[in-house]
Amino acid sequence: MNLESPYGISISCTEQFALGPRIDSTRVKYFINIILKNIQVSATEFSSQKFEIIDVDDPGFALTLKMYQQNSQSSIIMPIVRGMTYVTFEFNSATPKISTVHAILSVNGQTSGKITGKRFEIVLNNDQTWLLYTLNGDITLEFRENQLFGTQAITNVLRLTKKQSDSYANSLLDSHVSVYPTGCDLTEKLLHYTLAHHRQVISTNSATATSVQSRSPSKGPMIGYIGNVWIMTENSLSTMGFLAPRAPAPEYEDYIVAQLKKDITNGVNLGVSDYYFTGKAFHKYALLCLLADYYKETLLLEQCIKTLENAFDVLITGKNANALRYDTTWSGLVSAAGLAPSQELADFGNSYYNDHHYHWGYFIQTGALIAYLDPSYIPKMKNWVEGLIRDANNPSTKDTNFPQFRYFDWYSGHSWSQGLFESADGKDQESTSEEINFHYGLALWGLATQSTTLESLGRLMLSIAKRTIQTYFLMDNDNKIMPKEFIANKVTGIFFENKADYATWFGANPEFIHGIQMLPSTPITEEVRLPKFVEEEWSTIISKVVGGAAGGWKSILYTNYAIINRGEAFNQLLTAPLDDGLTRTWALYWAATRPNTNNGTGTLPPTTLDPSSSTSSTTPSTTGGECTMPLDGSCTSLTSPGDAAAGLGMYYDPKCVQGGVGCDHIKANCRLCAKDPAMINNPFVKCPACV
Repeated sequence: MNLESPYGISISCTEQFALGPRIDSTRVKYFINIILKNIQVSATEFSSQKFEIIDVDDPGFALTLKMYQQNSQSSIIMPIVRGMTYVTFEFNSATPKISTVHAILSVNGQTSGKITGKRFEIVLNNDQTWLLYTLNGDITLEFRENQLFGTQAITNVLRLTKKQSDSYANSLLDSHVSVYPTGCDLTEKLLHYTLAHHRQVISTNSATATSVQSRSPSKGPMIGYIGNVWIMTENSLSTMGFLAPRAPAPEYEDYIVAQLKKDITNGVNLGVSDYYFTGKAFHKYALLCLLADYYKETLLLEQCIKTLENAFDVLITGKNANALRYDTTWSGLVSAAGLAPSQELADFGNSYYNDHHYHWGYFIQTGALIAYLDPSYIPKMKNWVEGLIRDANNPSTKDTNFPQFRYFDWYSGHSWSQGLFESADGKDQESTSEEINFHYGLALWGLATQSTTLESLGRLMLSIAKRTIQTYFLMDNDNKIMPKEFIANKVTGIFFENKADYATWFGANPEFIHGIQMLPSTPITEEVRLPKFVEEEWSTIISKVVGGAAGGWKSILYTNYAIINRGEAFNQLLTAPLDDGLTRTWALYWAATRPNTNNGTGTLPPTTLDPSSSTSSTTPSTTGGECTMPLDGSCTSLTSPGDAAAGLGMYYDPKCVQGGVGCDHIKANCRLCAKDPAMINNPFVKCPACV
């Protein structure tokens, strides 16, 4: 909006970015879309700032703005839709006034006087030409002091767009000008702009590409497509579950189990202070419970899940000091911490709707892990967890207590994290990995509670966000979308609607800028941070700063490094200072489950694991020595000779730690290998198959 005279709307459509200062010879700190008032539209009747949003069709997609003069019938209604090819003004008893910060060189070839028509070519001295159309009959415009004025009040629809560089594209603009979106229900053919991530999956049977082009403020080239319905097919929805899709490499498992016992015994502070750091604490403890279940550490699991549920009880019952409150103004759940005077930024601005998808993602995923490990707790926590889901990304049009998709922007393909705070460069997103954590948590919650709707929603948003993040936020050397002077940063930092800044809100250290795009490391991370990108990021930036990385950021950087070098990462993670959202157990497990076979150049130190100290009777064995032939070449039968002869029953050897049951438990050489598929595929026993 133009908040100075003339009171109206300013349209900026620039072709160049402004680049920030150079960090080094290959990259700049930021790029920003230059905002110029190329064209301003107002009415001569307007003498004050009166703006009102009169309709919101789809949150984040379409709204309708009304400009008017108080105590007058004069108004301009403006439907605003993401990706619109034209800017539309519905004049009601108002006299057009068109201005620019540039000089108007001509209108339809005239340099002065009055011009009448339905189509006007307005040539500016910045090499731009703007096309102005009227949909309901001729109007007359008059030159006056480098402005264009209507000669009378009109009730008509005016549409503006920038002229294209080729004649065919301009003919398309002429032929589609009469169709404009006011929401989501259309009957005629619409010309609308796509972004790069749309074009990756759009069906050409639903919409047709044209040569009409423009440039988005921060997401690269836009191309006009003709079609009222865009069918976009996500061909590979993630099937990722709670655990990594492969077992840890066997040489690392003793370390993981030993550390698991230490971490659960030592515990985690689950006192509820704020929602961000508390969410991280709950989440990392829940992952310990998951691994206790994976390794069949029964008593540890019981201890872990009981502790976690007791802490969750505090949240559910609202007994914490900053318990969630329902805000009737914006229809959402907010922390009580920021409701006191001058506390707007408490809990990272949670009370003013900053970062809810970051914060809630940790709790939703914790709830999913509890539901998976102890389904009996689901009824107790279900309303609370699903309240967080509804607050952040409520999918229902019938839910009157929360708006639809407060954070996820279906046109942009990702979430925005900024709440009610004003920003000159628009909404922003900083931590793409914590956005992914929300979608992943939602999918897991749906999976654990058998809600196909919520699981499918989470997996769909995951798929869209993954592509979008890889297209705009995580920039490998093949990126053709972002400015070439910025790509060498590898990550965008803070991504605004109007710029991208290689920075964070909390500091300029490279480990901050990159690490906030990595945490938390969960099974889904491998689908977002691909090895090619990680290798480039590590070799150009991270390898140069990891040695001096502050505090727990070193553990974040090395957890990410495991994607390309699990051995070296594992060695470093044995002693690296830990991030407050990461346990050493999970860091080691995550590194050990990476699919690369790069085991580094170092030697693992001796483990302190003592199998006799197991708190469970079913500690899993490891490969190697546990699956060799006993010295006497036989095991003790636990069944009748007849059953044994028929290949039934089990054999026993006290040297086999998994309850004395050997790998090939239906044969006398029970510790040599396995033929039983149930044993070969058992993730806890890990017996090699007989060849």
